[in-house]
Amino acid sequence: MKRILLILGLLLPALVVATPARAGGWAVTYLDPVPAAFQPGTSYTIGSWLLQHGNHPYHGNEKDLKVGLSFSDGKRTLAFDAVRLREPAHYATAVALPAGNWRVTAIQEWFAPHELGTLKVPGAFTALPQTAEAKSSAADWLNGNGGKDPWGEIRPPGIGKTATAPVAAAAVPIAPASASVAAVASPWWRSPYTALAVVLACATLGLLAVRRSRRQNL
Repeated sequence: MKRILLILGLLLPALVVATPARAGGWAVTYLDPVPAAFQPGTSYTIGSWLLQHGNHPYHGNEKDLKVGLSFSDGKRTLAFDAVRLREPAHYATAVALPAGNWRVTAIQEWFAPHELGTLKVPGAFTALPQTAEAKSSAADWLNGNGGKDPWGEIRPPGIGKTATAPVAAAAVPIAPASASVAAVASPWWRSPYTALAVVLACATLGLLAVRRSRRQNL
C-alpha cells in the first residue's frame, strides 16, 4: 500500500503539468475583416486577435503560444499556423482551401479551441455570434485597466478606446495574398506530457487491482 501511495505522489505533479488547469483558462479569437469571397486553391491571409477572457492580450509569453486556424468538412481537417504581428495578441494566418463547406475553428494553444463560423468555398464566411462572456467582459476591461491601453491605432475589431465590445468580422473585398500552407498546430491534449500522465495513471490503477486480487486470494 505504501508503494501505491508513493506512485500516486509522483503521479500527481505530472498530472498538474500535463493538464492546463490554469487561472483564467479561456480565450476568444476575433477576426479582422475577411475577404468577401473565397475561391478554391487561392491563397488568402486572415488577421486574428487571440484575447484572454475576450478582452486583453495573453498574460503569459505570447511567443509560447501556437495559434492558427483549422478547417473541417466532416471528413478532413486542414490546419494552418499563424504568425505573430507587431501588435499584442495580433496574428496573421495564410490559408488556401479546396472547394467545400468548412467549419472554421481558432487554434488557441492550451486554451480550448474557439468556433468562429462556417466557410463555403467558393463562397463566403459566415461568423458565429459572440459568446455572452465575451460581450460582458470586453466593455469593462479597458476602463478597469488603470488607463493602460496595450494597443494603438491598430487594435481588435470593435474594441475602441471607449472599450466597446468586439463585433463579428465583416466580409470586405480583399485581394488574395501569396502565402504558403503552414504546419498543423498540435492541441494541448496531444502533448507527450499528457500521454505520459495517462500511461502512469493506468499503470497505477493496474497495480492497485493486482494487489487487491492477491489479497482476496490469500
